[in-house]
Amino acid sequence: MDTLITTLSAITPDRIWGIDIPNYFWFTGSSAAAFIISSFAHVFGMEKYKPIAGFSLLMALVLLIAAPLNLIDDLSQPGRLANFFLYGWENFPTSPMKWGVLLLMAYPILIFFEALVLYRPYFVKKMNFNKGIKRKIYSLLSLGRTQLNSEETAKDHKYGFILGSVGIPLALCVHGYTGYILGAVHGNYLWSTPLMPILFLASAMVSGTGLLIILIPIFQKFFTTQRRVDKSIIAELAKLLAWFIVIDLTIRALWLSFAIPFGNEPKNYLLEFFTMHFNITVYIEYILCLIIPMIIGFSKLRHNLPLVFITGIVVAMGVWLFRWSTVIGGQTIPRSMPGFLEYSPHMIGQGSITAIIANWLFFIALVCLVTSLFPWDEEMEEHYNEKGLNHE
Repeated sequence: MDTLITTLSAITPDRIWGIDIPNYFWFTGSSAAAFIISSFAHVFGMEKYKPIAGFSLLMALVLLIAAPLNLIDDLSQPGRLANFFLYGWENFPTSPMKWGVLLLMAYPILIFFEALVLYRPYFVKKMNFNKGIKRKIYSLLSLGRTQLNSEETAKDHKYGFILGSVGIPLALCVHGYTGYILGAVHGNYLWSTPLMPILFLASAMVSGTGLLIILIPIFQKFFTTQRRVDKSIIAELAKLLAWFIVIDLTIRALWLSFAIPFGNEPKNYLLEFFTMHFNITVYIEYILCLIIPMIIGFSKLRHNLPLVFITGIVVAMGVWLFRWSTVIGGQTIPRSMPGFLEYSPHMIGQGSITAIIANWLFFIALVCLVTSLFPWDEEMEEHYNEKGLNHE
């Protein structure tokens, strides 16, 4: 009689985190970076960053509003979102997921109120130039403080400093907790390291700075009265980007130098993984998206606006690719099966490429909406004030 022998070669589930999750990580990280750059002026008193501080603060808010939509899409059933708030609180001290629930609620509220404080003089002027419902709305946005004098201005600076000081560690925690979620997974050889939160934060500063390098010239060129790009601040951002890349490369070197040679799995799948993705990792992620932009930022080439603009695009895409290779690539490494898992995002539906495109279009729409309501630099503020005065 023939005997049929069946060997169970895998117990790893096929359902893995899809394309929504690296996109979510990219959005939250870039938001944290934009907030910190805005705080250079409001908290640390670095005047050279003042022209872009308001815009950076608004981008931090918009990025964080768009980010959680990726989580909702990844749930497959949006109603499951309620489970984040209803269950699991008994594990709160040791659950990064529960930290994330509180952080994702507190952080955007703080950014919103800091924006109201910093733009209060603008809202007061708009209140004085309008009547009826508009006047009431601007009065509400000015937080009931409708006087423009030195005493109220001093309060604005004080409250802005306090909110910014509290917001810096909050911003770091909002993106740092995502690194904790990965680093706490001991069964995943690519993620299991205490460096993961710091690694995510370092690369986030790179992507956030790159995004500002992309957006600021566009807005200054097409949405200001003078139609002129401030090349000096873009060059300053390029140099800042170069320093962030140095930090990012240092932490990545520490991460890989521990993960690859000292992995405790029976077979060094990490070495095989990086060998399989050698060209993408070395030539694209590191050389093209990090080392070359770093050289540009530290050299006189940072004063070449078109080149720096392209650099911003490259580093932003490079960090997104790093999020992909870390989150998706980490899940392909086998733990209970003889070969690597495979994942290819589908084109339409939940967790698809179309969903990611929709999320980016939503982000762009939010950018247009927020920048039409808030004056994002001094020139635009004067322009809006003149329009309001002339209208009356």
